Amino acid sequence: MTATAPPRPPPPRTAPLRTDRPATTRIDRPVCTVVIDAEEDFDWQTPIEGTAFTTSCMRNIRDLHEIVAAYGAVPAYLLTYPILEDRSVVRLIRRQIESGQCVVGVQLHTWVTPPLGGAAGRRFSFSGNLDAGLEEKKLLALKDKFIACFGFAPTVHRAGRYGIGAQTASLLEKHGFLIDTSLAPRTSFAAEGGPDHTAYDFHPFWFGENRPLLELPLCRSVVGWGGAIGQRLYDALIGPRFTRWRAPAVLTRTRFAERITLSPEGNDIAALRRLVRHLQRRGEMIFPLSFHSSSLAIGQNPYVQSRADLHYFYDRFSALLDHFARDLGGRFAALTDIPALLDPPPEQAG
Repeated sequence: MTATAPPRPPPPRTAPLRTDRPATTRIDRPVCTVVIDAEEDFDWQTPIEGTAFTTSCMRNIRDLHEIVAAYGAVPAYLLTYPILEDRSVVRLIRRQIESGQCVVGVQLHTWVTPPLGGAAGRRFSFSGNLDAGLEEKKLLALKDKFIACFGFAPTVHRAGRYGIGAQTASLLEKHGFLIDTSLAPRTSFAAEGGPDHTAYDFHPFWFGENRPLLELPLCRSVVGWGGAIGQRLYDALIGPRFTRWRAPAVLTRTRFAERITLSPEGNDIAALRRLVRHLQRRGEMIFPLSFHSSSLAIGQNPYVQSRADLHYFYDRFSALLDHFARDLGGRFAALTDIPALLDPPPEQAG
């Protein structure tokens, strides 16, 4: 009688993707790619079915393009289902695609993507918490809507709220995606019933069982003079038990260990430069700069609550683009062009 192998256990919730195939490159100067969560405006405290939303902020991307065009940057818009339902926004984006001003992908917001009614509650705003069948139905509804709008299939995916789960990778591989951007390094959403990504640090890598897909995580890391000890201490103290004592804030104020995201949202330019220096010392060459489309309007998210905030947002965004172009001698590339800048995945090398 032939023995059969025991079934493989599911990947742990804290590690939905394996990172043992790092994406390497031989490029000689840093590359920045702009990634925008092109999403509906909604109350971030209620990412649940039935929450009120608008899509008005996306009409402000005309102002954004005056800035990115000056640097030759081509932003990637990761579009949610309500944005794809807004015909005027789709027409605007289609014109920008045709003129080479942007590229597009999808972002799965479970609470506004059909079929609805099967998963109520905040914890199901993380797509990885959905039943695999329901997650697939929502992903296909989003993909089909995208095709109807643009005439081609999306190849870039982000799970809304970075809610990637153990089954997501196989769904992306099955349905033709090439790039995922769903990991938020050094971040835990466990207090809300979501995934824990604290074990990840920023570094692009390949994943996929039968064909390679590129994971380009949110550009976030813990930096500071505490080095590796500071990183471990920060990770240990971001849980709910310590947050009420403001322990992470103490580490940040002393710069022993501070978590920084490459984004003009909530970071000053000095902090952003510290993050870039830290990653460059580690040998990173690809830098995804990201933010939410709701930051292009006043009062739609916590980062831009006044006209002064809006001006400050654009100032930081422009300063960061200028830092890459002038100080670092870097260049800009569309998100969909990043795989061509990388060495082949290990199994395809040679």
